[in-house]
Amino acid sequence: MNETITCFTCPIVNEYVELAGNFTENLSETLIPAMWIAFGSLASFWIVIQGIKMILGSLDIGSFAREFIYIIIAAGLLVGQGPELVNGLYTASLSTMSGAAATVLSAGALADETGVSIENSAASGASKIANLDGMTALVEAAEKGIFKVFKMVEVLIESSSGWGPNVGAFVTAVLILLPYALLLIVYFAQVVVTIFRVMAICALSPIIMLLVGFNFSRGMFVTALRTLFASFMVLYGATIALAVCLYGVASMDIAAEPFNEREIELFLDWSNPRLWVTIMLGWLGTAFMAEATSIANSISSANLTNQAAAIITAGTTATGLTMLRYGKGRASQAYNKGRALAGNALSSSKNSAGGDDKAASSDEPSDPFKDPGIDGAQK
Repeated sequence: MNETITCFTCPIVNEYVELAGNFTENLSETLIPAMWIAFGSLASFWIVIQGIKMILGSLDIGSFAREFIYIIIAAGLLVGQGPELVNGLYTASLSTMSGAAATVLSAGALADETGVSIENSAASGASKIANLDGMTALVEAAEKGIFKVFKMVEVLIESSSGWGPNVGAFVTAVLILLPYALLLIVYFAQVVVTIFRVMAICALSPIIMLLVGFNFSRGMFVTALRTLFASFMVLYGATIALAVCLYGVASMDIAAEPFNEREIELFLDWSNPRLWVTIMLGWLGTAFMAEATSIANSISSANLTNQAAAIITAGTTATGLTMLRYGKGRASQAYNKGRALAGNALSSSKNSAGGDDKAASSDEPSDPFKDPGIDGAQK
């Protein structure tokens, strides 16, 4: 059970983080000149409006000065809104989120029970962007934890004896594997969606900084910060849901070494509550990840949804089922083809055997008592 497990989702997350970072840099280079033009136009229009108000007596010098300070702040933010600052914001946001979420999987009790933590992760140096190894390490630790459940199921099947117990163990294995496989897909979807949310906010940061200078749009800056904080809360809550499931399964010491066949047989009994707790923990983890979004919205007053994660989950599941169905069809075709070839070979061997018997009977010398032939005719 201590075999090295290859991380399947780590390269995907790593490449996506790099692509998103490069995209935000390139987009900021394109947006900054346009934002300066828009800022100049809005500032000029604002000055005209404020001047008319001062002439009409509805605006005093103090209020004008306070509003003008925000214009100066917006201009200063736009000056610093280069590709380096946008990339720094992107990197700092993801590093903070992944580091905070990693503390859940690195908790002492969880690490002691599951043997999975960020410290023993092999993702160090995997990211091509500095300080972003945390995201890859996060999904690697989560994947290792769930694959320990898969390994546990493999041990349960191998340890069961007899034809009947093997069938029951196989059915039980499917009941356990299905929710935890879905749990891994949902968590991967939450991680990828979080990366996209951070990327979108960072890519829009030049526009958000521009709107800081004006009273009618200043609230958008606060809303962007709330959305960024809500994204962090969703990832943190999803990691907590995953950690609770892994901790619950590991604390029951199922298929612990050395293996006890009697305990495994008792665990596979469908009247055993530990079996149903293990199965339900997988489904509960998926439900709790969806609930994490609602909690984040309640705390931050944001309006995040699970639609993107649901689409990713559905697409991944459909792809897996399609590959399984294709593999089943190919296996059936190979079986039918092999069966046909075996049948043809058997029939050809029978035909050749029958031909040899006929040839052997034709080559035998004629018996005058059985076949009088010409002599009999002459007599």
